[in-house]
Amino acid sequence: MNPRLGGFVLLLLMWHGAAVMAGDYDFIIPEAEKKPYELGGRLEGRYIYHRLNEDAARYRLNYHQDDPGGETHAYQAQVELTGSYQWGPLKADLLTHHAYADTYEKNEWHNDLYEGYFSFTPTPHLVLDAGKKRILWGKGYAWNPAGFLNPPKDPDDPALNQEGRTLLALDLIKSLSTGGLANLGLTALLLPVIDNWANPEMGGENALNAAAKLYLLWYDTDIDFIYFEGEDQPRSLGLDAAKNLAENIEVHAELAYRQDVPRVTLKEDGSVKKTLADPVSWLAGIRYLNTIDTTFIAEYYHNGSGYDRDALRDFFAYQKTAVAQWQATADPATIQRAGRMTQPYYQQRNFAKDYFYLKISQKEPFDILYFTPWMTTVVNLQDFSFNLQPGMTWTPLTNLELNFRAAIPVGPANTEFGEKQDIVRPEWWVRYYF
Repeated sequence: MNPRLGGFVLLLLMWHGAAVMAGDYDFIIPEAEKKPYELGGRLEGRYIYHRLNEDAARYRLNYHQDDPGGETHAYQAQVELTGSYQWGPLKADLLTHHAYADTYEKNEWHNDLYEGYFSFTPTPHLVLDAGKKRILWGKGYAWNPAGFLNPPKDPDDPALNQEGRTLLALDLIKSLSTGGLANLGLTALLLPVIDNWANPEMGGENALNAAAKLYLLWYDTDIDFIYFEGEDQPRSLGLDAAKNLAENIEVHAELAYRQDVPRVTLKEDGSVKKTLADPVSWLAGIRYLNTIDTTFIAEYYHNGSGYDRDALRDFFAYQKTAVAQWQATADPATIQRAGRMTQPYYQQRNFAKDYFYLKISQKEPFDILYFTPWMTTVVNLQDFSFNLQPGMTWTPLTNLELNFRAAIPVGPANTEFGEKQDIVRPEWWVRYYF
């Protein structure tokens, strides 16, 4: 494979010293010496309570060997460490993630390198990157259909760090002073697969993937054209755009086309239909801030790879049939097979065709400083089940953040949210930044 590449991006920073004059004395304040290094991090402790839906098919699939009853508890501790060092045009960046989780199923440690890369900036218009770096493409809050390289994100915590990808990158940017086109940017990426340490999820050993993004700032509208392809990856083309219609109104959209994507459809009798599809997915959204500091974010998402209402009914019916057979025969092979067969669905964050997302947040209600309550919902427009999630964030100190949220799935049997494993899942967590 020899895909054609293009390249992008750059944020340009320049800093100047100051001259001060006072009365009869003229003198220059020496420029403050900037340290070549930066160090920081984040500490987090989290508690999660699971009130379980023992009638849900997924509960039976997950706990067929061991029944936890009506509730479980989970405890998590995380540390993230960041650092950077600048040598002239060369800069090194590092982000490590360390987590311990104590759940009903197991206790485990994770030590991951989220970012570790070098950047070389020979001119203000050119950046070369090599190493492991996070990629966040697309304009959506809850979903990014054009973010082919993005890791799954939590729309209620979008600033949460995610693991990057190993790459070689070329970023270019050009500012223009005439016409409606103000900025032009180009990003080109090569993403190799090397053994088990470099992008193993992106293909077989020694596979090579390529991506490119063309950025335009055209009449105050941010526009991206996105391309991605690999030896074991479908050819993917994307487009996104965002524009401020007014100081308090922003609109955004994404469009994605993917070619020859494997698709698995599970029938009620357990048979599987495997096909190749060319899905088209898209998203349209708006962000609005009113005069009392209430923020509304709404998005409609069409998932071209998703399943319609009939396919969802078959999917849930098969799970219940498998559970009934297992209960009648005590043969674990039946339910173990069901667990494997349902993975193509459950590996997706949302596996239906159409969704609506709404988030409403209020800054400092009743003059409670640094306090923001919010409410979100995700509605499956195929079966009209939904997930309701109230939450709040309080920052009593500059670097200290206290958070709460509760996920409440609502829907009848044989619907996406009605068959969730949890009846309710509240979470409390504390973060400290340093």
